[in-house]
Amino acid sequence: MLKYINQKEYISLLEAESIPSNFNRLVIEASSYINRNTFGRIDINNIPEQVKYTTCLIVDLLIERNKKLSEIDILKSQNIEGWSESYATPEEIKQDYEENKKSILRDNLYNVIGKDGNYLLYRGD
Repeated sequence: MLKYINQKEYISLLEAESIPSNFNRLVIEASSYINRNTFGRIDINNIPEQVKYTTCLIVDLLIERNKKLSEIDILKSQNIEGWSESYATPEEIKQDYEENKKSILRDNLYNVIGKDGNYLLYRGD
């Protein structure tokens, strides 16, 4: 399975104090997401530091998303005067985090060159 980082790199790059129990699954999910969105342009034998860091950020985002999805009543907004509440749905949470993943990719990989000489996020041939 594709993994752009290992546990040691995760701790080093993010200065994390611990490793999540489902770390391998999260790294595979993050790496697959990055690979799909960079069109397989990352040289697996020479992974750029930006890709490793981006993988760490996406792993953290997935941890946060999974935590929110596991909480049942997620309060989205509240109006005290008229006393109304609304709650976020799992679909809304997933959509928010999908946008966050795209933003992390754009912010960190916009100028990284892939193994074919093109930018990783270039959508052409």
